[in-house]
Amino acid sequence: MWISFLFSCRSTKSTSVNGPVESDQNESPLTQTESSDTNDPEEIDLEKARRDSLMQVYKEELHKDYQTKANRITTLYILSQQKFYSGEYQDALFLINRALQVKETADLLALKGSIYLGLGSTENFVAFWRRALEMDENLPIPPSPAIIDELKRQGLIE
Repeated sequence: MWISFLFSCRSTKSTSVNGPVESDQNESPLTQTESSDTNDPEEIDLEKARRDSLMQVYKEELHKDYQTKANRITTLYILSQQKFYSGEYQDALFLINRALQVKETADLLALKGSIYLGLGSTENFVAFWRRALEMDENLPIPPSPAIIDELKRQGLIE
């Protein structure tokens, strides 16, 4: 591990721009037994504890990152949905595109397709709904007669 490597690196000489510099006279070069301290059970336990601690911090950071992304997607999805149902299609499209930058999901793609239907782009409606249904064939269909009729007309649902 890098931590133990860094702490175990000791030298009696250091190099400067002008050449080697001697260190304290009392320091002696590492002996074979000093350099192999990793066989010491206490040192092994210490190293394991450090590794476990770092792993725990790493897992906590991953979890926080995942939660942040999940919350961002959910918030943007809900806001986009509100804009869509209130007829503010450009704002809805902006928000759903931000959500899709975080992660592409079937729900987000379907909503984006529905927004395009509201904007009058049947071609984009079909393309995004097709991708959404390929990702999740059990995707819930919104209770909008216009969406349901267009999905049926395009042969995406029965």
